[in-house]
Amino acid sequence: MVTVSVRPGDARLFGGVDDMTMARLVGNRRWMTAGRSLLAGAAIALTAATSLAQDLSGDMRRLLGAAKVGQSKIGVSIVDTATGEILFASKASDPLIPASNMKILTSAAALWTLGPDYTYRTELREAGGQIIIAGSGDPALADPELLNRSEPKLTVEDVLNLLANSVQKAGVAEINELVLDDSVFDRNYIHPTWPENQLDKWYCAQVSGINFHTNLLAFYPRPSRDGGKGSPSIRIQPEVPWIDIENRAKSTKGERNAVSVLRTKEPLKFRITGEVAVPSVAPIEVAIDQPTALFGRLLADRLKKAGVVVPIGDEYIRLINPDEQLPKGRTLAVINTPIADILKRCNTDSYNLYAECLIKTMGNHATGLPGSWENGSQVMLMLLSEKLGPAYAASTHIVDGSGMSRQNSVSPETLTRWLTIISRDRTIADAFIGSLAKPGEGTLKRRFLGARLKCDVRAKSGYIDRVRSLSGYVTHRDTGERIAVSFIANDIPGDVHGNVFELAEDVFRAVDSHLARRAAKQTPAVGG
Repeated sequence: MVTVSVRPGDARLFGGVDDMTMARLVGNRRWMTAGRSLLAGAAIALTAATSLAQDLSGDMRRLLGAAKVGQSKIGVSIVDTATGEILFASKASDPLIPASNMKILTSAAALWTLGPDYTYRTELREAGGQIIIAGSGDPALADPELLNRSEPKLTVEDVLNLLANSVQKAGVAEINELVLDDSVFDRNYIHPTWPENQLDKWYCAQVSGINFHTNLLAFYPRPSRDGGKGSPSIRIQPEVPWIDIENRAKSTKGERNAVSVLRTKEPLKFRITGEVAVPSVAPIEVAIDQPTALFGRLLADRLKKAGVVVPIGDEYIRLINPDEQLPKGRTLAVINTPIADILKRCNTDSYNLYAECLIKTMGNHATGLPGSWENGSQVMLMLLSEKLGPAYAASTHIVDGSGMSRQNSVSPETLTRWLTIISRDRTIADAFIGSLAKPGEGTLKRRFLGARLKCDVRAKSGYIDRVRSLSGYVTHRDTGERIAVSFIANDIPGDVHGNVFELAEDVFRAVDSHLARRAAKQTPAVGG
């Protein structure tokens, strides 16, 4: 049996008994003297916190008042995670469209529901002439980005060949059927509220119980070799020689390409238009229709190349029937993906497919039924009610896991309270906070440029049409003091998007500056 784990490349909690109780336990007057010092230190810290709230509140009012954001609806919530004190709030309780800040709710809920040690497991089995792929909803299976980060680097063809060769090496000379068990999820692959004109984009990739290569095809156009007169050639990853390509693109001379790939209404037919001047290094990624069926055909093709006899015709490649009980058989290969890798891709890279698989996995895990957007969102709302209270759940609307839908709504206050509870929970805090991007990586790669931040910033950005959001933590590097921040803007006029973008960063910068000053003013609670 082949087993593969494809892997790419601080929360501080304080607690203890009060000083008077400790003094009674120890029975030592010297402890009482230290206790009075501790009380004095606590008073200093409380005074510093109060001062921070007052100073920060004033600066925030000035920031928001001076911002040129037109009629944008902007909600801001800033909370001290240790005390729960609200340091600043402006329209903080207003439900707003969160865009990808929805992933903050989804990823933490998945950690609480599945556990930080959860692993997605995809199995390839053989039973009585059947080859069975049993999916777990893993979004990372042959994800080209994760394969590129692995050691050694792998390609999607390596994964396909590994699966096919595991069948051949197990002594299977001939199969009579290839069955794709995607029953862990329902077969509603596309959320009905996603924008219809964007369903071929990578961020609207279909969601299945068996996902492969993030349910995309990657196109690499190259100009013709005859001096730019002929049609460009197209390389596709993974290799799918049977797809239909209508190549309307032209080769041209120049330094840049201006080319697009469109998915037509016919399955596996694509139209390429524009001009190709240089070989494409970055792929043009197109979400495909019926991705699980395509994966079945890809695997069948590679099985043939590995020397396994496979029946001719697509009817021998099928999805599992409802209520069908497949034989267990023998396991030939397993591909595992730890949830830590899923969370990192979900939050740092803001990859929508990962969030949608998490919400459906929660639904399956909690109900035993195929995971769906409906049962997954119910799990999340129940967790909101349990962790924050029924009022927070009642004011939150969850329809998908990634925030692609405009029907999601959550208040900045809900997000900062959620972030506060996460920060205090030893079981998930490190895993969750580590999954958020820091400046210079993922979706924050070009954020906070030139900012000399004194504290650690970990945050989740969000953007869809007329919506921008930025929520996360500012943590002091020495004291561990942490502040949760949520900024959500809706109804942004087209001419002020850049101003809103900068305002979100300014809010985090102000919190960074104030937290650094507060830590600098504090004196040790017990002197030497």
